[in-house]
Amino acid sequence: MCSHNVFTVTFQQQHLIELIREKKIEEALDFAQTHLAERGEENREILSELEHTLALLAFENPELSPFGELLHPSQRQKVASELNAAILEMENRESTPNLANLLKLLMWSQKELDDKKVKYHKMTDIAKGIIESP
Repeated sequence: MCSHNVFTVTFQQQHLIELIREKKIEEALDFAQTHLAERGEENREILSELEHTLALLAFENPELSPFGELLHPSQRQKVASELNAAILEMENRESTPNLANLLKLLMWSQKELDDKKVKYHKMTDIAKGIIESP
């Protein structure tokens, strides 16, 4: 299954989670049958995710259920990050921000210089931008 289809299912699953969060049970069941049931029949992984999501309906307090993490704000953040990455991929752009790549390059470069015992101005605290003289 291509990444576009996988993301579509993820986005639809998040919509289902939001319906469950809002206690719109009939609407959630209708949405699951209309948009996700067929995909679940085609793919066991999707079926498993769908079962976990629908299991939230079996609990009076779904937040406290074994699948309560689906209702946590971090789930929304995860889906938002996947959406951003999918958009960037469709635009043929890097999904990792340039700053993150530059920081990785900086850390790698400093390690290489340290391994070779080269004296240089070293960034010792990236968050604060602290640089020490050799």
